[in-house]
Amino acid sequence: MKISKYSEMERITIKADAGCILAVSGPDIYQSTRLQNLMVEKFGSELKYDIFRLEGGELQEGDLRRYILENSLFAPGKLLIISKCHNIGQSAQSELMSSIDSGLDDCALLLVSLKTPRESAILRKLEKRIPFYTCYEPFEREIPGWATRIASSENIKLSTEPVQLLAEYSGRNLGRMSDAIVKLALYHGPGSTVDRNGMLEVLTGKDRAHVFHLGDMIFGNQRGKALEAAWSLMRYGEDPSRIITYIFSQWLKVVQAIEVVGCSGGKKEVAAATGARFPVLDKLMKYSRTACKVDPAVAAEAFAEADRAIKTSVDQLVLFARLIFTLTSAHS
Repeated sequence: MKISKYSEMERITIKADAGCILAVSGPDIYQSTRLQNLMVEKFGSELKYDIFRLEGGELQEGDLRRYILENSLFAPGKLLIISKCHNIGQSAQSELMSSIDSGLDDCALLLVSLKTPRESAILRKLEKRIPFYTCYEPFEREIPGWATRIASSENIKLSTEPVQLLAEYSGRNLGRMSDAIVKLALYHGPGSTVDRNGMLEVLTGKDRAHVFHLGDMIFGNQRGKALEAAWSLMRYGEDPSRIITYIFSQWLKVVQAIEVVGCSGGKKEVAAATGARFPVLDKLMKYSRTACKVDPAVAAEAFAEADRAIKTSVDQLVLFARLIFTLTSAHS
C-alpha cells in the first residue's frame, strides 16, 4: 500500500502495534531516520519490545523465520529493523512474503532501504502489500511545513521570516535544516520564539557576513561585494559545499522568477512557480530585475565545475571567484 504523504506515514508509525509490517525506502536519509526513530520509540520505549537490527543481505534461509518465531525472554515482543532490504535473498524473501500473508503475533517489522521501488523488484512487491513510504526530497512548497514541524519537535517556534530564511539556507536538504533548528533550540532554549536576528546570530554569528548577504550581492549583480562576502565566509570557516548548495538553490528560483516576470507575470505567479513567500518572494522580485542574465547552460556548468573543484585541491577563493564572475557582470 503506497503512502504518498510523510504525515500519513508518520501517523501510521505512531499508531503501529504488534503484528505491523512497514517499509521505508528512498534517498532522503532525514525522513527515513525520523520514521525509524519513531518506530523505535513506539516499540522500544512505549511497548518495551526487544529491538533487533538486521541487514537484508546477511539473512540466510531460516534466519527470518527464527527471529519471528522465537519468544523474547524478558519482553512482550520484538521489533525487527531490516536495513538494505533490497538485498534480501530469494529464500529469505519467501519467508518474508509468507510472514506478510500469515501475519505476525508478538512481533513487528520495519523494512528500510535507500533504493526506490523502480530500482528493486522486492521493493515493488512490498509497495503493493504493506504500508510503504518512499522518502524523496520534499517539494519547495513543503519546506516551510517541514521547518515548522522540526521546530515543534525541538520545542521552539519560528516567526514567519526565519521559516523562509531557513528554506533559503537549507534548500531542500532536511538534514541541514534540522541541524540548524537544533542549534537554534540549544541556543535560545525550550519555548523560545526565534526571529530573524535570533536565527542569524546563531547560524552566522554577530557582525559577520552570512550566506544570505552573499546571495543578495550575487543576484544584486554586485561583483565586488559578492567577492568580499565569499572571502569573509571562508575566513570564518563556512562549509564551501553548503555555500554552493545555497547559491544554486537560489539561482534556480531566480531563473524561474526572471522567466515568469518576462512573460508579464507578477508576485502571485512567481510565488506559484517557486513556492517562495515573504521575505524571499520580495527578494526574488527584486532579483528578477537586478540579476545578471546568464545563459542557464553556462551557469549550470559553472556550478558543476565548482562542485568538482570542492572535491579537488583547487583554492576555495579561486573556486568562488570563478563562480561569482560567471553569475555577475564586469561592470557591476
